[in-house]
Amino acid sequence: MNKKSKRILHHTNTLVVALASIGLFVLLTLFLTKASGFQLDLTANKQYTLSDQTTTVLGKLPDNIKVEVFTNNESDGELVTREITDLVGEYAKKSSKLDVHTYSLVQQPELARQYNLSSSSIVLTYGEKTQTIAFQEMFGSGDSSSYTFLGESKLTGALNALIATDTHKAYVLAGHGEFPLSRLTQLTAGLKADNTEVEELQLYQAGAIPDDADLLMIVAPESDLSDKELKLIETYLDDKGKLFLSLGFNPDMKSDWKNIDALMKKYGVTDQHAIAVDKTNTQLYDPLTVVPSYENHAITEKLRESKIYPMTYLSVALNATAEAPEGMTVSPLLSTSAESYGETDLAGLLQSTSEYAEGKDLNGPLYLGYAVDDADGKPKVVLLGTSFFLTDDQIAEQGNKDFALNSINYLSGNVSDLTIRAREQQQYETAYLTAPQAHYILIGTMIVFPLLFVLAGVLLWWRRRRV
Repeated sequence: MNKKSKRILHHTNTLVVALASIGLFVLLTLFLTKASGFQLDLTANKQYTLSDQTTTVLGKLPDNIKVEVFTNNESDGELVTREITDLVGEYAKKSSKLDVHTYSLVQQPELARQYNLSSSSIVLTYGEKTQTIAFQEMFGSGDSSSYTFLGESKLTGALNALIATDTHKAYVLAGHGEFPLSRLTQLTAGLKADNTEVEELQLYQAGAIPDDADLLMIVAPESDLSDKELKLIETYLDDKGKLFLSLGFNPDMKSDWKNIDALMKKYGVTDQHAIAVDKTNTQLYDPLTVVPSYENHAITEKLRESKIYPMTYLSVALNATAEAPEGMTVSPLLSTSAESYGETDLAGLLQSTSEYAEGKDLNGPLYLGYAVDDADGKPKVVLLGTSFFLTDDQIAEQGNKDFALNSINYLSGNVSDLTIRAREQQQYETAYLTAPQAHYILIGTMIVFPLLFVLAGVLLWWRRRRV
């Protein structure tokens, strides 16, 4: 074969290879376009894989939902911001009905003020209904090298509540020194977001609990119920009624709370007329501010797994009766440490004098809350020894809001709080390089690797020139 023929053959091969390369590039582009939704999650804890519950909720979204993410990198840091924006991005990939917008809380404060935001948050809007999730609610504590991320549970729960059609009605009893609704605005807002409307009730004046009541709430009563009110409440509960009772504080509770104690005892729980003092599981170096442990129950299961604990103050010790009422199941919810005790000298407690008195005070551990199910296994009553954690100035602390909403939603049958397990994430660490390490990396990236590519190119050119 002469040189001319070789040259023609060489150019023909080059043309064929070029056309084949272009064709492969076009096919690859088309494939990647169609497979743009495909991704392979290689992270250890499947950080970018949404749960089946989330996929189900996203699949049943009836219409477009506006998702506004308000960030503040200066206060939150890059890790928090990226964790949440990445999660929202994964949701948007799964559903075209999510209209996502990201704003700076600092640069666009007027928009944030429309939603009364004071910190970084996600705002979901569907029609006239809105759900707001603060960034801080989406993170829990872990060990020294990790943290828990609750983003998927919170976001999916908010979406589910937003599109839910079932509504509930709760009445909050008034007239006995209870906390007014003006001190419970964050709690009522959380319940409203879960489709539970809250209204105050003066039972003695009303003469009956309204027929539309799904739940009766008694929050921090100081004085006792009247005999008439006790009878009305018992009549309501003997039917299909449900009760959420969280005690207040009265130094004379042993003598003043006869009807409240009788109501609790009917459901297998006794008031021990003592305040929990715990120097082990405490907060702010205040033994009266207890961080209780969770007992096994549907209300507490996911909170315990996510290490989200409430912080209670002036908690009345409770105990189950020797025998549960016929057909009912009485289950503890919260407990103090074994080193705690129950202070029975409540008058002295008000004077800031509390020391364990053997034979008078109660030995720990103490129980601070119970849930009672009826003979059919359905929720009936939640009884708690404290109410201060429900107030606006304390409900944002630790897991107070989560425990409160879990307890009330459990009673009302609201299933918006989905049981999506929190992810355990490893803390990001800063790698500090020594001067020689930095020098080697600089030489490798700026000199060695570029030279290798140049040498490979020269070698390829030399081989083709010899053909």
